[in-house]
Amino acid sequence: MKVNHIKQLFVALFLLLSAGTATAAQWKLAKTNLNAAGSKDTLTLEVSDNNTFSFSSFQVDFTLPEGILLDGTPILGELAVDHALTWSKRTDGSFRCVVYSAGNNEMKAPEGNVLRIPVVLTASFEGGTFTAKNGLLSNKASNGQPVTDLSGVALTVHKELKHLVVNVSGLEQKANPVSPAKLGYTVIPANKTLKEAYFTDADCTKPASDADRKKEGILYVKLSYAGDTDYAEFEEVYVMSLTSKIAIDARKITKPQATGIKEGQLLSTSLLSGGSVKDEDGYTIAGTFVWTNGNAVMPAGKQSCSVTFYPDNSSYYNTAEVSVEVEVTPTYLVTATGTTGGTVNVLGKTEDDVYVKGQEISLVALPLPNYKFDSWSVTGASETLPANDSISVKADNNKTYTANFSPIMHTVSIETAGNGSLSVKAEDAEIASGASLRQGTVLQIVATPDVSSQLKSLTINGDSLKGNKVTLTGDLTVKAEFGQKAGALVTIKDVANGSILLYKENGSLIASGSTVPIGDKVRVVDLPDAGYSLGGSGVTLSGVTGSTTTNLWTVTGDVTASATFGPKPYNVVASAVSSNPNETTTGKITLDKSGEQFYGTEVRITGIEKNGARLLSILANGKEISQNDVLTVTGDLTVTAVFDHLVPIKREYIFCPYQEYYYSGVSRPFIPFASQTYAGFSFNVSYIASDNKEVGKAIDAGKYTVVLRRAEDGLYEEFYEKYPDPEHPNEGEVGLTIKKSKIAVMKAPEGNGNPTTRPAEGTEVSINVDPTYNVSGVTKYVIKPKSDAAKKNYEGTVYYYSTNAPVELSFGTSIWRSAEEPKGYVHVTNGGMSYPESDGKVSIPAGIEVMLEAVPLKGYKFSHWKDNGDTNPQREYVVEKGVSGVEPVFVGKDNLEFKLAQTSSVYNGAAQTVSVTGTGNEACQITFFFDEACTQPAVLKNAGDYYVRIYRPADAEYNEYKTEKGLRYTIEQAELAESKVTWPAASGILSGQKLSESVLQGGHAGIVAGTFAWSKPETAPTSTGQQEVTFTPTDPNYKPVSSKIEVKVVSATSSPTTDPETPVTPVDPVDPENPDKPDQPDTPTGIESIEEGMSLYTANQSIFVNMPQQVALKVVDVSGIVLYEGSILGKAEIPVGHAGVYFVRCEAFGDSFVRKVVVR
Repeated sequence: MKVNHIKQLFVALFLLLSAGTATAAQWKLAKTNLNAAGSKDTLTLEVSDNNTFSFSSFQVDFTLPEGILLDGTPILGELAVDHALTWSKRTDGSFRCVVYSAGNNEMKAPEGNVLRIPVVLTASFEGGTFTAKNGLLSNKASNGQPVTDLSGVALTVHKELKHLVVNVSGLEQKANPVSPAKLGYTVIPANKTLKEAYFTDADCTKPASDADRKKEGILYVKLSYAGDTDYAEFEEVYVMSLTSKIAIDARKITKPQATGIKEGQLLSTSLLSGGSVKDEDGYTIAGTFVWTNGNAVMPAGKQSCSVTFYPDNSSYYNTAEVSVEVEVTPTYLVTATGTTGGTVNVLGKTEDDVYVKGQEISLVALPLPNYKFDSWSVTGASETLPANDSISVKADNNKTYTANFSPIMHTVSIETAGNGSLSVKAEDAEIASGASLRQGTVLQIVATPDVSSQLKSLTINGDSLKGNKVTLTGDLTVKAEFGQKAGALVTIKDVANGSILLYKENGSLIASGSTVPIGDKVRVVDLPDAGYSLGGSGVTLSGVTGSTTTNLWTVTGDVTASATFGPKPYNVVASAVSSNPNETTTGKITLDKSGEQFYGTEVRITGIEKNGARLLSILANGKEISQNDVLTVTGDLTVTAVFDHLVPIKREYIFCPYQEYYYSGVSRPFIPFASQTYAGFSFNVSYIASDNKEVGKAIDAGKYTVVLRRAEDGLYEEFYEKYPDPEHPNEGEVGLTIKKSKIAVMKAPEGNGNPTTRPAEGTEVSINVDPTYNVSGVTKYVIKPKSDAAKKNYEGTVYYYSTNAPVELSFGTSIWRSAEEPKGYVHVTNGGMSYPESDGKVSIPAGIEVMLEAVPLKGYKFSHWKDNGDTNPQREYVVEKGVSGVEPVFVGKDNLEFKLAQTSSVYNGAAQTVSVTGTGNEACQITFFFDEACTQPAVLKNAGDYYVRIYRPADAEYNEYKTEKGLRYTIEQAELAESKVTWPAASGILSGQKLSESVLQGGHAGIVAGTFAWSKPETAPTSTGQQEVTFTPTDPNYKPVSSKIEVKVVSATSSPTTDPETPVTPVDPVDPENPDKPDQPDTPTGIESIEEGMSLYTANQSIFVNMPQQVALKVVDVSGIVLYEGSILGKAEIPVGHAGVYFVRCEAFGDSFVRKVVVR
């Protein structure tokens, strides 16, 4: 390639941009509706609009809207996959990308995807505009064509539509022959108006007339809303029952209290406690309060929601609705990210990054090796943040915190004294004195004396340099002092990818450029760089005689040492695993190269197959990467795709308690509750009747199998269970039973008429006088269901009408209003019609039979009847002259106590459950929180402290139980087993060098991301041995783990690549480069010949190469992006756009080598 081609191309681009020529080509974003706020996404830039101009290079400046952050490095699109990309951030905040081909290759097509821009959407981002301008396409002949600017393209984020909360009342009401019945409702928000329609059939095909709405019967009411840009469509059919039963007076209802919940939770998550209902005589009406619409997803604020009271005596009383306030605490999306050079740990992290208002979140900035933490910034709020790397923040807005990192920089000073020169290079690029370099940079140092001079000393910060390389860990001064030559000059050639070391017989190191007396003996050893090994011919040494057996060489003249180092092979493996160590994943990952690959080889991910699993992350030797990243082999490489399989919902934590009540014509909601980690889950409920037909509402009397369904949601498997289920025979009684109600007498007969009943006499009910009943003054009416519908839902009853004088009955003074706390009362009915109480007595005509029912008040239970010891709360009683009544005995319900079976566990990667001890623990509802007051719901998964709330509703035997405050529970960090970690290998170092000079290669900890580092990097071992390495997880759920690995230490008698000697070939000093055939010309036959005569240097943010023979050359940056790939012969300039470290790989004749260069 011509040296100036790229420059000419850029000049052409500039001129064409200035000309402003019109063009049909246009930038286009593949999608503008992005993922949800707080997540990651990729903006894909395309060349479109019928472009026919074939191009090999292009330029574009793009600007991201506020609230969208660049996540790493732009990535070449499909059209440009074999091209190079340079990019930089400009002073106006835009990013300039230049994509080109050093081989001047055209893009794969004139239209399509050319650039992918990975981004992070901050939590507060709701929308903004994207701009692409200064676009230009250029072809192989450097002819350019501008691209129309993409100005102000609106970017939006995916938003889940909100759901209306509809509170209904009047599902059961007394029929009014004058006014048509109407279903009452309120809506949250209040400005939404629903469409309502009344029908007489369940399919809602037969509209109900006003006449239908004035008489007893069942109606179906459809409420609907078409939906809008913010709220989803709503449609629900309610069953409304018009009856002649007694309506409960709303003024007689004491509302229950509701516990607070958080925004987005189901209303049923709020626990109802307390509350009572009185009849017109002041007696308590037994029954249950239930949220009318428990599956409503609640918005923030103090909300008034409908609660339905279901009376136990549903054949006599209508249900009633009351509005109860529930405090719904706002929630906010809070995320954290880090710039290049580090990560952020979020302690107390929720699964969805949503936190309750005021909840504290701890953020810890973790810089990667050789980087430092600079500061915090926040998007979506105005806050002054401390400079600490660990901060505590509060959820009070949708916002994203960013930890800003930067490389640690050190100054290199270069000093010389005497006649000679000192060269300091960083990855083959010459360094000037005063340069500022990134920590971890390896400096190659060569002191070259002038003619008749020698190196007297070469020091690093005053200490003798060991070898010819040093890793930058602080400010550094390199000083070379030269003097008059006195002896044989030692020259160690500046070889790539390794070092040659000469030692005196006493073990002291001989620096290149220094001298040794003629006749002295020397040893030679090699020290390859990480990823390389000594070439097969070993070290070439001139000016010596001796034997490879002893590795002692006698100096006969000026000594020259040289060698070649080639890349080592490493194993590349693709691994797909489950996040649950006890599961085998169905997911797969494939790489374009695997097995044995040489150091510097590029590896790409070619495919991810989820196969029903969810991809959590991809790790390359413990570092989290994206699917588009290009990896470079620098050691054994394991690329692990971590999949999270859909979690099955455990049946034992979904409580579907047995429900039993009497038919009332109303469909009562069957609300199962979820405990433990599933708290707050909602389920679709349906019913299977005795005819095996599945229905959405259970109204008629009968036994029902309850069916619970929950769709797969990306985290949990589909749930489908039946209650009861023959496969679970030991669950006790489950399901639903609707008992037949007795026909109720609503009014005594008048004149010669019959009593008024519900259902009414006629087609539904028959009423006959029992002629065999011979009690003076008493008429016995036998009332039976008549129609099939009535027979299905009602049982017959008997009503006694008496004209005899009344008898006053008492049922125990303690149960009436007296100084003693009432414990219960006796409900007296005749054919379902109640007798009122007055002053503690009930007046009933003599000669009739009544039904007595002992009804306990809250906190009490019926024990027995005092006169006969019967434990059945219902009994028939004949009212005769002289009787005074019977007395029920009520006793207090038992109180329960529950404790946590254990108070801690260890993180295992899955949502955990807890066990409680105590009688009746199987009915406990267990929920988890971050705070002791139980206002911040949590999932019991990540390491940290939690609080457990235990709640058990009252039943016939026991009082309600609820912990006053949360019980503390701790999940401890997991310990990685040392044996489960694949530990890295270490490159060799010189005796006396610090461990920080040894490069750790490969290694991983399975599914756990993290970094390996020397535990004591300042240690300077003098011999080969075991040294401690620590793996520090970036996941705060795991503890660091340490182990010892071998570090080979090079001294005068050892080498990390030979055992025990370095192979040395002594050569004729006249022609040391061709020891075997000095009379023949050099022929390219291997790595040595590829490097021979080449030059490689950097300047002006470009890499300059001069290849005397044709080679395949590739330039890759440290993030794995290929900047250039092509064939080069002669000189070429490869622009890289910005400072950094780059890999240059050359290949020819089946051999290859890799150089690292630093561009300033």
